[in-house]
Amino acid sequence: MRRSPRPQGRGITLLEIMAALLILAFAFIPIVGVIGTGTGDTDVTNSYIFAQTAARSILENLLDSVPFECVHLEPGNVSDLDGSNAEDHVARFADSPTYQVASFLALLGNKTDQLGRGTLTDSRGTTYAVKLLIFPVEGLDTNIPDPSQEIVFTYLPRPLFEQAVVGGTPAWYTGNEFVAPGVNRPYDYEINPIQTNARNLGVPFGSLASERYCMMKRFLLRIRWRMPPNRERFLEVYTAKANLSRVD
Repeated sequence: MRRSPRPQGRGITLLEIMAALLILAFAFIPIVGVIGTGTGDTDVTNSYIFAQTAARSILENLLDSVPFECVHLEPGNVSDLDGSNAEDHVARFADSPTYQVASFLALLGNKTDQLGRGTLTDSRGTTYAVKLLIFPVEGLDTNIPDPSQEIVFTYLPRPLFEQAVVGGTPAWYTGNEFVAPGVNRPYDYEINPIQTNARNLGVPFGSLASERYCMMKRFLLRIRWRMPPNRERFLEVYTAKANLSRVD
């Protein structure tokens, strides 16, 4: 009997194809993980960029545009707009004859009241809870400075020799740069330092019952948001605003 010729090669079986696909699948698992991690890191970075940009805009406007007398301390606890995270020291804004606070509150994402809170949303739909806390640095209702309870300013008075004039020329200075005979030299005077507080400098009394003579207000801006898997992230920035416009 004559045998049929032996085939020169053989085909690939289905089992071999499935094994190859399985190997490729295992090979792609680390690659998919790297891609997923990279996407998550990008989302986190974009969220922080959004929060930092919002914080910069809010604080620049607060310091440059909002008058000192428009920002007050709201008594009691105030929650976020969603009703959570109630806390004290939240700022309250009030209009002045020269400034309407609605434009600033819009930066906080607040269109419901005049409290320092709001909600912002970025282009990806992530929401950010914004809250502005205020800590007034107040003075006492007295002309006597108390360094233990308020900011006290110490200065030296203008020496009398700078005010003495002889023949239209300061007595303590001549063309030859000598002090005239019989006139005390600058360092011959004893100058005692003077202490003063915000009230003596002409700072007005606070418009709310919770405020006294206030020379400076410290602020804490907090922006909170959540990212998958329901992890909270936040950004906090501190600054201060001084009341120098009405100081004598």
